Amino acid sequence: MEQNQNLLNNELTIDPVAYAHLKETAMWARFLGILGFIMSGLLLLVALFAGSFLSSFQRSAGPYSGAENPLMSMGAGFITVLYIIIAAISFIFSYLVFQFGNRTKKGLINTDQANLNGGLSNLKILFRIYGILMIIYLSFIALALVFGIIGSMMK
Repeated sequence: MEQNQNLLNNELTIDPVAYAHLKETAMWARFLGILGFIMSGLLLLVALFAGSFLSSFQRSAGPYSGAENPLMSMGAGFITVLYIIIAAISFIFSYLVFQFGNRTKKGLINTDQANLNGGLSNLKILFRIYGILMIIYLSFIALALVFGIIGSMMK
């Protein structure tokens, strides 16, 4: 902890190597943010048309063709909601990555500390959200493992 205080007291600066790394990182972050926006839009389109696709698939294929399968219609709604949630999360991640790239690039080019700090703040928020989602995901995996073990012991 004391070492961090010494770095801040000495007013840590960005040397040319760090500047080049941050500038290139910002460029790639903007590119990935734009691609993420496009992918989020495509996921949203897939979500909106998933219900009609699955209902037409239900009518044309399978052993129950011609008969209404209630599980299939419930599955279509679930897939639509799931894809909308995934598209929203993807959009949030893409927005934070894009903002990091945009603000960091502006901060470096204009030597504007506020923009650089804002860009790094967006990166911090991105990693915080990513970390929380990973904790939730690992919790679900652990629960599935526990229920799997309990289920196999009950046989």
